[in-house]
Amino acid sequence: MKPAIKKLRQELIDGMVEYMEDDEDDVVTYKQSDIDRCAKYVDEFLASLDRVPKTDKSKYIMQAVKTIVIQMNKLNEACEGGLIETDQREQLYELIAAAAKDAGLAIEEGHDITEKWRTYW
Repeated sequence: MKPAIKKLRQELIDGMVEYMEDDEDDVVTYKQSDIDRCAKYVDEFLASLDRVPKTDKSKYIMQAVKTIVIQMNKLNEACEGGLIETDQREQLYELIAAAAKDAGLAIEEGHDITEKWRTYW
């Protein structure tokens, strides 16, 4: 994993932890175990991109994107929409797009590769 992608991953997870720990009103709708699941899904996504085949590269990458987006939809829904707030949504998208591009996906400027499947973040 490239250092820039690793940094994006860490910033996403750290932001979730920081928000959970700093919320004084106790309205956080997720726990550390939810953050751990998020990290697991991200790690699985990144690992899958280490195995991109030479043929049907774009199709494979987009299937990996679809998988993580659906996983994150379900996880965020289980957390009453609180796990992925605006900052995390932007960070998660940036991470997914950067990793997909690094794996060989051509992404048009301004095109959101997650939008087709994203429902809960």
